[in-house]
This record gives sequence, structure tokens and C-alpha cells, in this order.
Amino acid sequence: MQRRKPNPKSPTPDPALERHVERSRFVPVDDLGSYARSFHEAAKALAGSLRGGDRVSDVDFSPVVFMYRHALELHLKAIVLGGGSGFLASKPDSLSVHKTHSVSWLAQFVCQIVSALKWEPEFRCVGVENLDDFKAVIESVNSIDPGSYSFRPPNVAVSEFARKMEALLDLLDATADGLAAEWDLRSGAVPEFEPDDSGFGPTIQ
Repeated sequence: MQRRKPNPKSPTPDPALERHVERSRFVPVDDLGSYARSFHEAAKALAGSLRGGDRVSDVDFSPVVFMYRHALELHLKAIVLGGGSGFLASKPDSLSVHKTHSVSWLAQFVCQIVSALKWEPEFRCVGVENLDDFKAVIESVNSIDPGSYSFRPPNVAVSEFARKMEALLDLLDATADGLAAEWDLRSGAVPEFEPDDSGFGPTIQ
């Protein structure tokens, strides 16, 4: 059987163009935080509609888990690719970060960022007193649904799961804002002013 000859008119794939097309499929970095907050609000609303009876079916609970988990994933990506990226000694490949659904993997970079800035005392919320607690909470969420496709609910009440996720997502949202401000301050985007007589000065050291 004679092998078919390649069509000389077929264009040679451009690796740079292929990478651009691949990246264009993802949410722009500057919009990740907004999408994270939108999923957070949707999760909160749906969880609130189920809290009248915490003993709900797995089918009813699954969308709540999915939306909270997706909000968590987006918040982590917003930190790793956004304001926190400048504080990483070794930055991960941005395309790999966009494509992953592993919140455990993403959380490793957030821990590195918090440690680099020595923000451990402030990085706290309900259920998280230190970075070990943070990693444990993240791992518990990751174990429920490692690839964001099984939609298995945790073996806890809706109210308990929602309470922990609310605190965690608020912490990450505030951290992202703090990182953006810190990066602007260090890069000179925001001028440092000398304190005046009122006693107010820069709050980020």
C-alpha cells in the first residue's frame, strides 16, 4: 500500500500560535478574582437555600460543593498568577496553573508566598490557625473531588461545610487584595508618604 504524501499546501503548525490559542481558552488573570467571587456568591446563595434542613440528598448537596470548590480553585489561581506571583522564588508554568484542577497543588504556592512575606500570623480564619491547618483544609476539599468532576459531597452538614468554606474564601480574597497592594508598594506603583501629624501612614511594611 502506497503511503499518502503530505499535502504541500498544508500549513506548518506555529507553536507560538498554538500556545496563544490554548491560553485564550482560559479566564484572564485580572478577571480570576471576579469570577471567584461570583462563584462564591452563587455557592453561598444555594447553600443558604438548603440550610433549612441539613440532611439533604447527595444530589442536592453536590452543586454546593462544586461551586464552593470552583471558587476556591479560582481564588488560589488568582493569587498564584496575580499579585502573589512576584513573591515566588520559582514561578510555576502559567499554562499549567490555568489547566490544573488540583487545589492542593495550587495551595503549595500560596503557602510559599505567605511564608516569603512572613504573613503567617495574619493568615488565619475559622479552622485555620497556621499553614498546616490551611493545607489540611485544602487537602480535605481536594480529597472530596480531586479533579473537579466527581461532584461527591463531604460527609458533613451543609451548614458546617459552608461555614468553613466561607471563612476560607474570605481569607483568600483578602490575601489577594493584600498581595496586590504589597506588590504595588514594593514596585513603586504606590508612593510611600511620610506620616503626617494625624499619625496615619502606610499600613503595609
